Amino acid sequence: MNNKTITIGNKWYKIIWAVVLFAFSIALVISLFAFFSSKSGEFPVDDLSDGWDISFQGKQYHDVSRYDKRFTDLDFKRNDVITMERRIDFSSSALDDDRVTIRVYSRLSSIRVSVIGLDGRDRLLYFYGYDKGYSKTGSFLGSGYHFIQLPQNCYGKTLKIMEMATQDDAIQSLPEVLATPSSHAMEQFARDRGPGTFITVFLVMAGAILTIISLSMAIVDRGFLDLCLLGLFSMFGGLWSMCALKAIEFLSQDIKMDSMIEYFSLYIFAVPLLALAFRFLKKISYAVKVFIFASMIANAAVLVAAIISQKTGLANIDFLLPVFHVLLSLDAVVMVTVSILRWKKASLSEKIFEMGIYGAAILGVVYILYYYLIKRHDYAPGIFDNMIMPLALLSMTIFFLIAYIVGIYMKRIDKTQRKRLQNLAYKDDLTGLLNRTKGEQMLSQLGANGQRYLVINFDLNFLKRTNDRFGHATGDQYLKSFAGILTEVFSDATGICRMGGDEFMVAYQKAPDEKTVQEKLSQMKKLESKEEGSSPDGVIIDAAYGYAYSDENEKATGELIYSIADRKMYEMKFESKKGRSL
Repeated sequence: MNNKTITIGNKWYKIIWAVVLFAFSIALVISLFAFFSSKSGEFPVDDLSDGWDISFQGKQYHDVSRYDKRFTDLDFKRNDVITMERRIDFSSSALDDDRVTIRVYSRLSSIRVSVIGLDGRDRLLYFYGYDKGYSKTGSFLGSGYHFIQLPQNCYGKTLKIMEMATQDDAIQSLPEVLATPSSHAMEQFARDRGPGTFITVFLVMAGAILTIISLSMAIVDRGFLDLCLLGLFSMFGGLWSMCALKAIEFLSQDIKMDSMIEYFSLYIFAVPLLALAFRFLKKISYAVKVFIFASMIANAAVLVAAIISQKTGLANIDFLLPVFHVLLSLDAVVMVTVSILRWKKASLSEKIFEMGIYGAAILGVVYILYYYLIKRHDYAPGIFDNMIMPLALLSMTIFFLIAYIVGIYMKRIDKTQRKRLQNLAYKDDLTGLLNRTKGEQMLSQLGANGQRYLVINFDLNFLKRTNDRFGHATGDQYLKSFAGILTEVFSDATGICRMGGDEFMVAYQKAPDEKTVQEKLSQMKKLESKEEGSSPDGVIIDAAYGYAYSDENEKATGELIYSIADRKMYEMKFESKKGRSL
């Protein structure tokens, strides 16, 4: 009974843990969303896109917009500088009565912001990537938003922004510049990112919780390893998405470090996904297994190479991005092809998992197209970063979690069915006890743990006479009654078997002492007399027995101890003159 309880628990507690942890993460993120939503409001925002004077590569442009086609696909080289100047005035009158913070986006470039007074004096407000007026070109500066508070009484003065590229093609267009009230700058920033931020926070939190708890449990139960890999995918996928939409700037204003985390999580999050596929998809060809394993190694190698190159100064962490995109494309093609070819043979849990694979493949293709065809013109986060990517990652995580839960449930069903069939194979149909096949198996396993064991043999007296006088139905009831007696008396035994006909066996893997055995045999005799009183007149319920301990023979095996107990049982039977023919 205890073994059965543990078996059921081993299947259900994985499902319960997965659901509880995921639900906890959802509740926590919803609480955060409600908290911030209750504090949000409508704040004036001024898009400073027009009225700029631009200096670039020796050319001057006056009163232009950042959306001017002349500033799309700029041919920027390393160390090229673009200077933007604009009179400080705002379309929203609400900004005139409050301190103002401007939000400027930069990509792989140094930035310097200053205000030029009416006297022509240049007052430095903010710099990033500059040292004593010179850019640290060649170093990785990352991409992100800069929040610069303008001084009071700056209305009518000139805002000056200088941006210098640290590598070729770092700057593709003029930076986005927005003005908001300083007291609500981050709240407005959060509102612009909307639900995407909370989805990524949920993915990171849920992934971290699943990873930490399931990893600790995987030490004693390797079945939790799948849940751990799912947690890693959710955590790194969510972290990458959070960095891509720059929501990480709520936690850190270190743009370089934030961008390092973005590339790190991007390079690595495919590894747990491939590991999940390797463990989850059954009956795939050897070639596919080799490809998945090789792809895991290749993705990990890209990450290691990128980190080493960044640390040693050989190249920036983003230089292997094209290689990563090629690997991602190959993974998408192979996984989708394999999934389509094996769809009919796949189990329900595998099909659900493969639906998540389809989502991953589509996301990969869309991401690459988006990166090269759209985002290269304007590196500020767009609708894909803000909403589509977080939703896609959330959908994949949910598909994988459902597949995991369904897989655990199906394994439980299969194991229950196998156990039922096994019980039928080892069960004696008449008495409900174990049959001879199980008895012989049990004998072969006795002594495996090195402990002293015990075998007790029984043989019913008067069964033939009962069959002849009262019929086989009464004889069968006789067998059932004795089986019930054995079950009640020897309930703590390792196994109780009907070895055939009127022969029974009780086995103890850990033998009780002889006094306890004698007490049980005495109890059995009392129950025989009691049962006999309720049987038809003339039916005598009586059994001969013999028992043997494993230490009665130096070369003891289960089969040998069984034969010794059997000999003792026959000695008792014939000494009492209760032969089979009576």
